[in-house]
Order: sequence, then structure tokens, then C-alpha cells
Amino acid sequence: MNWGPLWPLVVEHHSELCKQHMWKNFFFIHNYFGFENMCLTHTHQVGIDMQLFILSYVLAMFWFNKKWGFFITGVIWILSTILRYTATIKYNLSHIVYFGIPMQQMFDTANLSYILPTHRATIYITGIFIAYIFKYKVNLNQMQVAFGWFVAVLCGALATMGPFQMIHKEYTYNSRDAAFFGAFSPIYCGVCLFWVIYSTNHGYGGWLGDLLCWKGFKIFTKISYSFYLVQFPVFFYNVGIQKTASQFTPLELVHVSETAMILFLSVVLTVCVEMPFQSVEKIIFQSSK
Repeated sequence: MNWGPLWPLVVEHHSELCKQHMWKNFFFIHNYFGFENMCLTHTHQVGIDMQLFILSYVLAMFWFNKKWGFFITGVIWILSTILRYTATIKYNLSHIVYFGIPMQQMFDTANLSYILPTHRATIYITGIFIAYIFKYKVNLNQMQVAFGWFVAVLCGALATMGPFQMIHKEYTYNSRDAAFFGAFSPIYCGVCLFWVIYSTNHGYGGWLGDLLCWKGFKIFTKISYSFYLVQFPVFFYNVGIQKTASQFTPLELVHVSETAMILFLSVVLTVCVEMPFQSVEKIIFQSSK
């Protein structure tokens, strides 16, 4: 197809991985066999989502009794947080790519925490809590709304900029710093997203809520899954065919031609594959009724 100095590393290597391991992707179990042996490594999230989706059906059975539902779901939520903290301490993991991080530490973090549903359950269960609370609208005054936004912004900042000391070039790895961020950043993120979703849908979102409700986002919603699938193959291809060194500029953060190609392939995959299969699914389930 093409060639460049990095082609064997970023294209042929992943091609061989998919020849050997793609069958695991079809069964949504590929996240259990190691990041370095995974076909299309970015799709680990698909496997995690499927496994936690199945778990949500199990948890739903306990919600016929609210007390048991809250208790069991809450226990799993807490245990998942504890698992992330203890695993980070025990195996010296780091969820932040700090300056000079060893490649093996990145693989260990992925294999022993990041791609495991037991470690990712906290944020997923937070979504289940949000879905339960979502149907209840509480009348809030301006002070309460302002406080909600303050907490959301604070939690969002802690989730994204909390480990600021780890970005310094002189930073020395500390397992306690890494464990604290790994354990609590999903909680901070969940609280922030909870308030944004809840306030927007119940009339407390203000201008941000109006922006998030813009109908134009529906277009991207339609192609988001395909966009997620095709982006890394395009990245790998473009890296693989790069034959000369180039100077990095801020414009490279949004590579126009690369982004346009990803959007085009996302539309093609959505129209030619995803939407037809959705139609088949509707026909099957409607006929079964």
C-alpha cells in the first residue's frame, strides 16, 4: 500500500496482531490478553463497555429493592476505587505519562488497571446512579445552582489538572501520587459530568446547556462510534508513510487533511455498515414480537 521508516512498526506489526487475535475482539474479551497482544488497541474500551453493560443487567435485578440496589452497587463502586489505588501502589503504576516514564510501566498500567472492567467500574456505576437520579427533578434556587456549578468545575479541574506536579521535567515517580490520582480522578470526572448532564436536562445549564443541546451535535453523534473505530488506523497509516522529519507546530494538533479523512471514513462506515446492521436488528426484534 505504501512505505516509510516506521511502516513495519506501526502498520505491519498491528496487522500481524490482528491476524492472530482479532477473533477475541469479536467476543469482546480482547482486553484480558494484554495490551501488547491486542488487535486495534484503542478498541479495549468496546470490550470494557460490553462487560460492564452485562454487569448493569445483573445490578438491575437488585434495584427492585432500593436499599439492596444502593448497597450492592455502592459496594462495587467503592471496591473498584480501592482496587485502582492498591494496584497502583503494589505494581508502581502510573495513569499519567510523566517525563521519562518507562515503556514497561505504561504497559503494566494498561494491563493491570486501565483495561480491566473491575478497575473501570467506578465511572460506569456512576452513570447508573445518574440514570436513576435523572428521573427526579429537584427545584433549585440560584445559590444551589451556582454551588453545583462550582463543585462541577472544581471536580473537572481536579480530574484534568490535579496531578500538575507530575508534568514537570524534574518529577520523580511517587506511587502515592499516582495511586491517589488513579483512584479518585474517575470520581471527580463522574461528579462533573453528572452535574453537567443533570443541570442541562433540567433547565439549569445556562448558556453551556444551550450549547450542548445544539442540534448540530446530532450529526457527530451518528458517526461517533465509527469515528472512534477508524481514527487510529488512519493515525498509524500517516505515521507509517512519513518519510522525512518535520517540524511540529500548534497547527499539527488539528491536522486538517487527517481529520477530514477520518470524518469521511466515519461517514462511509456508518452508512455502509452500522446503519444497515441497525436496520437488521430492528427487523429481527420486531418480527420476534
